[in-house]
Amino acid sequence: MHSTPETPKRPAGKRDLIKLARECDVRFVRLVFADIFGVSKNVSIPVERLGEALDGRITFDGGSIDGFVRGEELDMVLRPDPATYALYPWSAAGGKEARLICDIGMPDGAPFEGCPRTTLRRAVESAAPLGGVRIGLEVEFFLFESGGGTATSDVGSYFDFSANDRGEVARNAIVDALRAMELPIASAHHEHAPGQHEIDLLACDPLAAADHVLTLRTIAKHVAADFGMDATFMPKPLEDRAGSGLHVELRLDAADDESTVLYAVGGLLAHAPATTAICNPTVNSYKRLVAAWDAPIYTVWSERSANALVRVPPPSSSRRVEMRSPDPACNPYLALAVLIGAAGDGIARGTLPGSALAGSTYDLSERERHERGVGMLPKSLRQAISELDADPVVRAILGDHLYHAFRDAKLAEYERYRRAVHQWERDAYLRLY
Repeated sequence: MHSTPETPKRPAGKRDLIKLARECDVRFVRLVFADIFGVSKNVSIPVERLGEALDGRITFDGGSIDGFVRGEELDMVLRPDPATYALYPWSAAGGKEARLICDIGMPDGAPFEGCPRTTLRRAVESAAPLGGVRIGLEVEFFLFESGGGTATSDVGSYFDFSANDRGEVARNAIVDALRAMELPIASAHHEHAPGQHEIDLLACDPLAAADHVLTLRTIAKHVAADFGMDATFMPKPLEDRAGSGLHVELRLDAADDESTVLYAVGGLLAHAPATTAICNPTVNSYKRLVAAWDAPIYTVWSERSANALVRVPPPSSSRRVEMRSPDPACNPYLALAVLIGAAGDGIARGTLPGSALAGSTYDLSERERHERGVGMLPKSLRQAISELDADPVVRAILGDHLYHAFRDAKLAEYERYRRAVHQWERDAYLRLY
């Protein structure tokens, strides 16, 4: 079983961090980074090499990471962020194991233009019109019985509680482990579908928020395994049940008036077709974005509607804007980068979002959507990539390298999916024709 050690406060200096690691009996340090898909990668080093790592002297083969290498750029440098130091809730070789989340650099000291974490940092720095933003997150996922299937003994639904629910016990253990790693947990609860859960994170700096998603996905999988379960952040594992979302709340604390919030909403709606490619990056993502289970499908905003793409609580609340389309399979660094950039572009251009919708977006007729100028989110990954191609603002947020690397990889993924023969096709056509 995993334990939940308390992570001591992180010192700022290199020597102090090395001393802390030794005092905590750390044996290994994992240098963690995200690839272009948001998948967590790492290089594990013995604690004796921590000083080298903090000096930026640990390299890895970028040619083995999808989207990282260009031409002869093979050797890349891991640049750990000391603020991300934390102890993992398990032991390693008789001691403890720590982690540091890293940016990726080039051997000459320059930042790597394809590093997702650096891309988010750049987007935050460029979004001056926002006047500062904090990010709150609602992360949904499933816990299934181990073995690679979708079996679950859980029969609970939204906010249910059962003393015999193993998923509830596993989720509490996940939360304990995350708290030990100092993630700012707001709450956790059962979601709509059997086996589906949600963990909410308090609003914080965008870079930290993305780091937290990377950590949450890793810890959830490790802890779930202790309970004989698989944690999955696949957007739509069950055809007849709700899918999992990653709702993103942008807190515009420095917004000087309500019009600034409306402009941010306008930017999010205007660029939603293009940001969908980043926020919903798998072929499976689009099986969640259908007119059911309150999934958003239209580019509208509302104060209360659960299936609006963007929700803005009434003016009496703090200046919060909730984007409801992203899913937990996204690269959190790139997703937050394009959403922050889209909102900032809306403020810079004074983009108005139109009137708020009252009621369910699913009730909008085609005529009403035309009169309101309401668009639809892409219905496939291929369509979303086409929308990304047509949006120079979102492409610029990503940068040339990441845009092309992501686009090429996702088009190849869609082509593999298009060519695959699925069981549904066999059931429908094998005997009929």
